[in-house]
Amino acid sequence: MKKYIVLFLFSFQLYSQEKSKIVYSNETVSINSGKTLEIETFVNESRAISKSKNTQEYSIRIPFDSFSEISNIKGSTYIAKTDKKVDLSAYSIGTFDAEYENIYKSDNKFKYFVMPKVEDNSLIEFSYKTKIKQPRFLSSFQFQNLIKTETAKLQIRCQSSTEIGYKLFGNYQDKIVFTKTKEGNLDIYTWEAKDIPEFEGEEDMPSSLHFMPHIIYYIKSYEISGKKEELLGTPEKLYQWYYSITRDINKTDQTVLKNKTLELIKDKNSDLEKAKAIYQWVQQNVHYVAFEDGMGGFVPREASDIFQKLYGDCKDMANLLNEMFRYAQLNSNLTWIGTRNKPYTYEDVPTPQVDNHMITNLVIDGKSYFMDATDKFCPFPFPSAFIQGKEALIGKSEKEFKIEKVAEVVSSSNKTSVSMKLNLEDNTIVGDVTATVSGLKKSYLLNNLSAYNQKESEIWKNIITVNNQKILLEVQELQKNDYQELPSKASFKLKLENGVKDVNGKLLLKPLLLFPLKESLIDIEKRKLSIENDFAYVYEIQYEYQLPVGYKVEFVPENSKTENDLGSFDIQYKFSNNTVTVTQKTESKKLLLENKDFVLWNSFIKTLNKQYNQSIILSK
Repeated sequence: MKKYIVLFLFSFQLYSQEKSKIVYSNETVSINSGKTLEIETFVNESRAISKSKNTQEYSIRIPFDSFSEISNIKGSTYIAKTDKKVDLSAYSIGTFDAEYENIYKSDNKFKYFVMPKVEDNSLIEFSYKTKIKQPRFLSSFQFQNLIKTETAKLQIRCQSSTEIGYKLFGNYQDKIVFTKTKEGNLDIYTWEAKDIPEFEGEEDMPSSLHFMPHIIYYIKSYEISGKKEELLGTPEKLYQWYYSITRDINKTDQTVLKNKTLELIKDKNSDLEKAKAIYQWVQQNVHYVAFEDGMGGFVPREASDIFQKLYGDCKDMANLLNEMFRYAQLNSNLTWIGTRNKPYTYEDVPTPQVDNHMITNLVIDGKSYFMDATDKFCPFPFPSAFIQGKEALIGKSEKEFKIEKVAEVVSSSNKTSVSMKLNLEDNTIVGDVTATVSGLKKSYLLNNLSAYNQKESEIWKNIITVNNQKILLEVQELQKNDYQELPSKASFKLKLENGVKDVNGKLLLKPLLLFPLKESLIDIEKRKLSIENDFAYVYEIQYEYQLPVGYKVEFVPENSKTENDLGSFDIQYKFSNNTVTVTQKTESKKLLLENKDFVLWNSFIKTLNKQYNQSIILSK
């Protein structure tokens, strides 16, 4: 589905200690509803460039597509040392196709130019106009950038008969001053912010849209020749438009598609079994290829064409699934959704910017399922990881729709289980290991195995050794079990040298060899942004240690158990028949760790890490 992106004109890292800044960043949106609706934006920006070697700071990239038109690009560089001004040449402005990973065909382009003759401590200015051809595709304006912004201002100028909707998101909203004034028959909306610091990203943070202050603005209604035209403003109006662009699809002959569906479900006894057979056939046979070409970024292609070609984007796969589910007499509907990158709800942003994805909603025995075949290995009937917790707009009929929240997959469904049978040979631990992976954890594993050229065995080993690189593993058997309800499974031979210490004739054994969450302590003094996880998950590990001949257990740590809203662990020790059995369960519960969670999380991790350091003492 067409992806709307907040306009980032530049992206770079700063390499010098002296930092550049945006002196002003202004955008004026003019909406004229005379005989026709005309929308034009004017952008002008000035930056003080500290170091000329940071070319990213004065290399300008202006995105556009078939729904917009860029013109009147102007610019200049003022060099303070020589008191000279050099104008941007029209010949230095290029137009390029925007290339994005996994997008096969796109109408996204960009204008690109490098400001001329920039030296240290130069001042650059540039401006351009954009004509918006589709009134539902008004954009957004950001008040924060990757360098400090002294002033950022958005102004919308429109007739009083034009109704504007808008919503602010992100941090520093207290620095954004809003005014509304009149100028003749025009309403003037102005938002202005001053002294916004540079945005500094952090590892594992959610999308920057969750933090960077920005405004989404749109037209609710306007008048043409005295007649009011409704455009956006409510989820109902958004859905009316969605329905209008999808109601005429699937008009070609679908007999072959119907016959294939009936073939897939002929021996299935329940609706869930029928849905699973169809879903997994699409997963296995239809390849995801993204298209963002004009309205092709919004309108699904014919299900019969996708079935014949066996490739398509999210909306194509959703449409194919929906048609096949319906041929199986299942309650299915096309569904629009924004991924977790988008921090918006349909009430806050009733515009196409709220969405960037399409899936299929399936209702069986009163229970709602959200089917997304773009994740080739997502287990049936789970939602894909990147739509968990998000609102979905389910299209029922011309007038009827439903907004429903996608449930998060519970941690116990995304499980890594490890079983070890171990022996002590002098100071070395050896034995057999079996690991199984299920749920979204399995999907993550299989997607990695499919996507990377790294050896399959190394990816599997990483599940075991991610927090203990000293462990040596020799792969014995690997079972992907791709589209089966069985978990993926691997078996290994394990060796850990110096796993046992002899202290005055007694053996010191640290029985826990795997350490989920060990490295997840948060530096609260430095960390500013929340932390996002792909999914909640559980590790369940069991160690069986066969004691050496002639040794007995002198000391075993106490059992330990801790649980809160963020995570839990449970470590139990048992001794019987010359065998020590240790069970270890560790759980991460939340998709998003917010700043208010950091203290509790760190307390939990510190308690867990203490248990990772416990030892068993064996004596003769």
